[in-house]
Amino acid sequence: MPTSKTAEHREVGAKIRDQESAIKQRLRRAANGTRPFSVVPHGRETDANREFAPDRDADDIVWFLIALPIFMVAHAICMKIGAI
Repeated sequence: MPTSKTAEHREVGAKIRDQESAIKQRLRRAANGTRPFSVVPHGRETDANREFAPDRDADDIVWFLIALPIFMVAHAICMKIGAI
């Protein structure tokens, strides 16, 4: 049974109002609620120059000097067998 255009418009308007009220309610809850505390180590860091500390660079250089030859050997083997 066909409905009139005004009845369809009322239904659509009611759905939109329901959606808008739900969104407003969620926004109010989000604004009034407590925000989660971010647990990020560098966010609580007290020493601003920690990333430039000399002890941080030593481990990176050792890893680089160990990993680079291993990678180069693996790359050469793959090139030799034609995998790359």
